[in-house]
Order: sequence, then structure tokens, then C-alpha cells
Amino acid sequence: MDHIEADIVYRVLRGIASEGEEQKVAAWWRKYPQECRDLVKELHAVIDAAELSMADVRLSDSVSEKVSGSASERAGRHRISIFRRIASGAAAAAAIVLLVAGAMVFSRNMAYDEMSSRMVSVEAPKGERLRITLPDGTSVFLNSGSCLTYPSVFRRDSRAVSLEGEALFDVMKDEDRPFSVTTFSSEIRVLGTEFDVVADRESGIFETILVEGSTVVRNLIDPSQGEITMLPEDRIQMKNGHLYKDRVEDARESLIWTEGLIGIGDKSFDDLMSEFEKAFDVNIVITGTTVPDISDVSGKIRMSDGIENALRILQHAADFRWRFNRETNTVVIY
Repeated sequence: MDHIEADIVYRVLRGIASEGEEQKVAAWWRKYPQECRDLVKELHAVIDAAELSMADVRLSDSVSEKVSGSASERAGRHRISIFRRIASGAAAAAAIVLLVAGAMVFSRNMAYDEMSSRMVSVEAPKGERLRITLPDGTSVFLNSGSCLTYPSVFRRDSRAVSLEGEALFDVMKDEDRPFSVTTFSSEIRVLGTEFDVVADRESGIFETILVEGSTVVRNLIDPSQGEITMLPEDRIQMKNGHLYKDRVEDARESLIWTEGLIGIGDKSFDDLMSEFEKAFDVNIVITGTTVPDISDVSGKIRMSDGIENALRILQHAADFRWRFNRETNTVVIY
């Protein structure tokens, strides 16, 4: 690439190069085809920027031509662009390279800033799960009914996403750009790790379990609460606006949803029904005055077996009845 002069390639692209310069670029192209293609691609992006930067120079030159010389001389000078005349001196040639390089950097920065402010939202439909690869290579597994929002290009100093619902993150390590997940109630910061997050604004549920690595969790509802550092097997839950940390026996148990399973332990009946709604894409209405008690129930239900099978299994451990209206896709529990 050191053999290719950007200002000469630039003049060829603008159609203002001499025959000798065109032959020189052709020789470069034969010898360094890929380098030339890369340079041409970059120069195309900055031609407009360079034109704007040189507009006042061309205007002054045009006025000068009109007040001096014969018509034939003016015509001759008109065919020789301002770039070619400046390039006659080594210092001026260097100035052109700086102009082009500066325009290229400016163009890249503008494009980078624009892309990093352009947000993408991906939502997993109810009854489905999605696996996403973020721009930095981080893998995200979205549970049904969950939504992830992230920039099309991460910033140079950070990688920030927001989550509504549940997701498993396997974060690509990058010490220069910490990764953060913002939910309705908390922010989780990591460098490179694997963790599960549940954030349901409607029900007020927030929970995160660390599988590998280390994270720092910050309470957005009560900023006065200090940051909490997590180690593997740690779990943080929000209760009444406060974050509490405890330990779990096996962090991988929180990831059974990635295998198409629903755990029915350590949940209220209402919370489990909300999970059923998302997993099976149904509406569930509870009409009974007494909510079934499933505090002592544990086990797993396979999503692929369907909502009716899930309710039949649950009926063995809890006292309730149900009916399913397929036309309205509604389950009534009574």
C-alpha cells in the first residue's frame, strides 16, 4: 500500500488525472488489485466532502481565469484542474493527501456516529425463542415475548443494550468496552461473561443469575443502594425496589428455558401463568377467588408438548380446573 499515492488515485476518480498518472494507477492496479479496490472504495465515500472543502479554492481560481489571459489560454487552464496545478509542488501534493485523508477520517467518524445512534429492536414472538449475534460477537438467546434493543454499531468506549423480558447473554470479552444491560429497574455491567436476566416491567420482576465471569449490578429505582458485585452462582432479585443477593445451587438450572423447558418451582401461580402466556402464546384468565398454591411444587414442563399438557401436569399438584377456547386462544382457570 506504500507504493500507491492516494492523491493520484483521487484525481483519476475525479477524471482530472494526466495520461501518465492514469498509466501509473493502472500499473498499481495490476500489482496491488485488492489494495487499490479498498482505496477506491474509501475515496468514493469522500469525494463529496473533498469537493466541499475545495469549493472556495476552485471559485477563486475561476475568478482569476476570467480576469487574465486570452480565451484560448482560459480554455487550456480550464482543462487543468486546481488539483493538478497544486500537485506541481511537493508541499501542495502533501496538502492534497492531507485533505483527502482528513475527509476520509471525517466521513468515517460521521458514519460511525450515525450508525452507533441507530437503534435496532428485536422481539421474540410469543411461543418462540430467538438467538441473536450482536455487532461485537456477543451471543444473546431471547426467551419468548422478550425484546432486546441495541445499536447497529457499538460505541468505541462502551457496549450498551436494553432488555424487556428474559435473555441469556454470552458476552464477548473486550476490556476496553464494558458491556451493559439496562432494564426497567437495574443496570448490569460486565466485561466478558455469561448470565441470565429476567426483567418484566409489568409484573415488577427483576432477577439475574451469573453463570460465569463477574458482573456489577446497579439499582436504577433506588440509586442510593450501592453497586453489587456478582460471582458465579450468585443471584440478585428485586423486592420492593431493593436489590437482594443470594446463592443458587446450580446457575445452569436457570437456563432450562433455552432447552425448551419451563421450571415450575419457586414461583407463584400468577407468575407461572404469565410465563405460560408467553411460552405458549395464549391468553390466560383466572376467574377463581382462590389462587392455587404451588409453593411446594417443583418440576419441568416441555414447551413443545403444548399448553393443555402443561395444565394437566400442573393439575396433579394444584387444585384448579380449566377450559381452553381454541377460537379465542384463551384459557380460563377456575
